[in-house]
Amino acid sequence: MLTIKLLFLQKSICLKRFINLWLALLSGFLLWAAWPMSPFTPLIYIAFIPLLWIESTGISKRKFLGLTYITMFIWNVATTWWIWNASEPGAISAFIANSFLMCIPWITYSVFKRNYGERIGYGSLIIFWLCFEYLHLQDWGLSWPWLTLGNVFATHPGWVQWYEYTGTGGGSLWVMLMNVL
Repeated sequence: MLTIKLLFLQKSICLKRFINLWLALLSGFLLWAAWPMSPFTPLIYIAFIPLLWIESTGISKRKFLGLTYITMFIWNVATTWWIWNASEPGAISAFIANSFLMCIPWITYSVFKRNYGERIGYGSLIIFWLCFEYLHLQDWGLSWPWLTLGNVFATHPGWVQWYEYTGTGGGSLWVMLMNVL
């Protein structure tokens, strides 16, 4: 009986030690599972919650950047693996660069939240993410429109008839609001 309790305690300590890593992995896999051609699109509404929880624990900016990078890297590779067929070095470069660029709104959100409080922090995350997507869609060398959050509804056009007015940015706003709320 004592050995069972010790094994459980040891596993519990291991889980607690790596909980942020598990949450970062979960967030990446939720984003992938929600992406088009998957029947699990509604998972997008909770996909960023593990990252939000990690940030709320007060970990260092460096650790938060690393965990956010893991999430974004999983999402990038799992949803855009097909560019490997065009160019292996190009795919590796795209995965690494785009994952890093997607971390920028999250790190700036973390800074704003710590300096200005939760309400401004969460609002800034939404604004920073939408600005990132807008800049990312512009004609520059690293344009990467596939992972715009509003594209998650590509297989559900009935859900987003209002894209006629807002474009995919409206869907990105919807996704970010649902995750923050």
